[in-house]
Amino acid sequence: MSKARIKKQPIHLDDFVDTMDAESDRGCVLVACHVLDVALEHRLRFHLSRRRQVIKRAIDPLFETTRPLSSFWAKIHAAYALALLDDWAFDDLNTIRSIRNALAHSHGTFSFDASEIESLLFRLHAPRRAFGYPGREWSLKRAKQKCEATAPEWGSSARYVYFQSGFHFLHGYVTKGIAYKTRAA
Repeated sequence: MSKARIKKQPIHLDDFVDTMDAESDRGCVLVACHVLDVALEHRLRFHLSRRRQVIKRAIDPLFETTRPLSSFWAKIHAAYALALLDDWAFDDLNTIRSIRNALAHSHGTFSFDASEIESLLFRLHAPRRAFGYPGREWSLKRAKQKCEATAPEWGSSARYVYFQSGFHFLHGYVTKGIAYKTRAA
């Protein structure tokens, strides 16, 4: 990853939410994966050495294209191995990666309403955690009902609401809320 792309903070909600809302289901997943990928890199870098020489010689090269931590998969697994992710977050990040892979290998239109995507989508725990926050994780049935009720307000499908709710909760978790705090003026 080039230094120009690395910022001091993960990508802030204000910098992607409008783009994500304007995207198709396919675009929404691609933007979500990029935002989560950047968030994971920041989380990993935070737990590595801060010495300039070490960053330049050992850490930056790890994240460069075709290097060990360049892929979304590698960042997910490294963060989990370093105990930076809970089990549910590790599973959800891999599920979102699987959804991205499914759309990448599809020549047709992509929709959250497609049956093959639905089975992946409803494996996500983040939406159920988001709806039940700060109490308990909701059941899948209750979360689906909430999405059905919310979908008309959002002007989109219930499955889109489910994905978006989960993505935002997961992104907030990975960034420890930094990407959702109000920016200083």
